[in-house]
Amino acid sequence: MIYDLTRCISSGMPVYPGDPPVAITPLLAPPWQISTLRLGSHSGTHLDAPRHRFTNGIGIDEIPPERLIGTGIVIDARGYAANTPIGPEVLAGNRLQAGMMVMIRTGWEDFWGNDDYFRHPYLSADLTSMLVACGITLIGIDAPNVDSTVDGSDTAHVILLQAHCLIAENLCNLAALRCGVQYTFACLPLKIADADGAPARVLAWDANEDTVLRDAKHT
Repeated sequence: MIYDLTRCISSGMPVYPGDPPVAITPLLAPPWQISTLRLGSHSGTHLDAPRHRFTNGIGIDEIPPERLIGTGIVIDARGYAANTPIGPEVLAGNRLQAGMMVMIRTGWEDFWGNDDYFRHPYLSADLTSMLVACGITLIGIDAPNVDSTVDGSDTAHVILLQAHCLIAENLCNLAALRCGVQYTFACLPLKIADADGAPARVLAWDANEDTVLRDAKHT
């Protein structure tokens, strides 16, 4: 089974405060269907490239495909209060290996469409540094930001992107996955030239099903 962890892009959807609003406008071009899209590079479920924080960092189009698919786990970080840091204690009992992807489940996706969504818990400097030290290559979160949106902080972004650890934000449906169980994740952003980030389709499936999926592709 393949799990879709992606928010559907739609007109008027929630965006990070100050980001461009999303508007999808159908055009009349009978008999064809075509629309114009107006949105920011970090609309909906999206991937941050190092260029998002560092002007000389690599852009979305420069990320090699092998960085976008890999195995990893979901970390249970539920129970934290609004706008509080998530500490390294959430890693207890989880086995992290270099090259893994880690998805942080805060439970804050339940507030999507509500102002409380932007008062989410966020990654502490200690947790972020520990994930980088473990060699994690991509961090995802079911919230709009790995940092505090309320305070406008950027500590987690700086630590992660400086280490070339990619960031996926606005994930959803993490409740469908079991915490601590290994999955294969695919985080596939639009390939936009020189972009600091891009909307992405994020998928997951049981890592043990990799062989089954490869066999099905060739039948």
